[in-house]
Amino acid sequence: MIEETRVRGRLQLIAESKNGVKVYFDTVSSHAATHLQDAPELERLVAEVVSKLELKGQEVAAHFDMGRIVGTCDVVAVSEKDEIVYGMRKNRDDDGLVPFVKNRDGEPCPFVAVHLLPQPDTSYLLSSAWIGTFGEDDEPFPKSHDANERSVDFWSSHAFVYGSQEIIKGTETTVRPW
Repeated sequence: MIEETRVRGRLQLIAESKNGVKVYFDTVSSHAATHLQDAPELERLVAEVVSKLELKGQEVAAHFDMGRIVGTCDVVAVSEKDEIVYGMRKNRDDDGLVPFVKNRDGEPCPFVAVHLLPQPDTSYLLSSAWIGTFGEDDEPFPKSHDANERSVDFWSSHAFVYGSQEIIKGTETTVRPW
């Protein structure tokens, strides 16, 4: 459980690691903020993960098996039978339009993914977190600056569950952008 709610500017403490390193997140404009807002239980889960880690200056980009179902994964495999729309996610306009499936539900998931970045003052910044896995579930989007040769194939056969993440008003379309 988060014991401290001290805020440094827009940074809020989310947890301390096993070895006492503080981990903060940007409460306004970060990827972490949008995921924590979309899935309120995620804050407690991230704190649980962080409290078990030894943080010694290394970047952490991994998923952790919580040993129980902790929620639903919001990225699912789709087919031509599914109803797909595209939209921009809040705080993620650099990704371009991304796919959302309207007629599917998320699948039960035991994993929490976190991306932690070491800071010069020895603290860490939670860049992003979600229920799901690190790796396949975070393939770059076809229109993002870090798109690769796998991006179109992956995001043509996978989508976010509609309603799992906030879509910026006015960006939703049924036209595939790639």
